[in-house]
Amino acid sequence: MALRDSIPADSFPARNWRWPAALLALGVLAWALAGSDGVGAWLFARWREHHAELLALVQGHPLTAAAAVLLLHALLAMLAVPGSSILMLVAGAAYGPWAGTLLCLTGCTAGAGASMLAARHFLRPLARRKLGQRFDAIDARIAAAGAAYLFSLRVLPVVPFAITNVAAGLSTMNGWTFLWVSFLGMLASTFVYVNAGAEIAQVRSFLDLLSPGVLLSLLVVALLPWLFKAASRLWPRQPKAPA
Repeated sequence: MALRDSIPADSFPARNWRWPAALLALGVLAWALAGSDGVGAWLFARWREHHAELLALVQGHPLTAAAAVLLLHALLAMLAVPGSSILMLVAGAAYGPWAGTLLCLTGCTAGAGASMLAARHFLRPLARRKLGQRFDAIDARIAAAGAAYLFSLRVLPVVPFAITNVAAGLSTMNGWTFLWVSFLGMLASTFVYVNAGAEIAQVRSFLDLLSPGVLLSLLVVALLPWLFKAASRLWPRQPKAPA
């Protein structure tokens, strides 16, 4: 079965249209509140206060804070727990786009690697016993083009992150290959989120939300599901393996 054929038609539900609608609503709200000096000043006084506290924590304990971000991201990736997007925004606000991307990407790759190794040691023997020759045939196909498949799934996550990790663990893909391909494949999407956090961190007044840098970063984040959906339709179909 081709990889595209294995992706459910509802992998990207229709409700994704709410993202651009929410972004538009945010823009309207920004314009409305910008005209109210009292509301805008109060909101951004709170934002500056918490951002200053975050920066003070990072500057006071740089190694501890960096280790916490890295380990937390690894844990979220390993357990497939939601929250990595928020953590990337926070890392961008605290460390900037480049250092924040490196921390989050390293943590996410490490967590994915741990998940893959767990699947290999605990699930692979069971899958081999249950599927027999079918498992060997699938394993051979993944071994032949596994890195290319993995890179595509990291760039365009049309298959859930956790399932990709488990599938790689069930195969004979080299562990180091899994790590470096995952690192490179997730680089662009990680940078998008971290950079959005870095741009938001530069906000000093409510009108700054309407700056090109902030709006562009938020727009890219909002459109990611749509871009993934459009790209998945162009996914090349692979020829079926002989029976």
